[in-house]
Amino acid sequence: MRAREFITEQSKLPPEITDPMSHTYVLPGLSASDPYGIYRFGVAMARARSDTGQDAAEVNKHMPAWQAKTAFGEHGVIAGVDPNTDPIIDKALAMTQTPGGKHLVTTSTSEEPKSVDTVSPIKPFRGYER
Repeated sequence: MRAREFITEQSKLPPEITDPMSHTYVLPGLSASDPYGIYRFGVAMARARSDTGQDAAEVNKHMPAWQAKTAFGEHGVIAGVDPNTDPIIDKALAMTQTPGGKHLVTTSTSEEPKSVDTVSPIKPFRGYER
């Protein structure tokens, strides 16, 4: 038996496969090779289900607006530890001919946010100088 006798590609599923399957959809805009897109679609499905449920009116009062894209999710992210990361990224982008370049989304220094308390509420004691 040759492979072409039992391996076939179909553009339409036969009734013996489709008849037992209920509510099965193909989403042409969602690529099976895009795991992040599939993940985001799953999150959207969970949100959509919540939005259409009985508690939708109550939930929507406190629910932030849905964002189709997130700050990092659709793109590669590199967190460097020093300025030497920049030229390495540039060289790798050139070597792989990756379009789009790089965009710094944080500061080039590591700083405490303004909301962080930098003074300890504990009073200093002998043997522990501040």
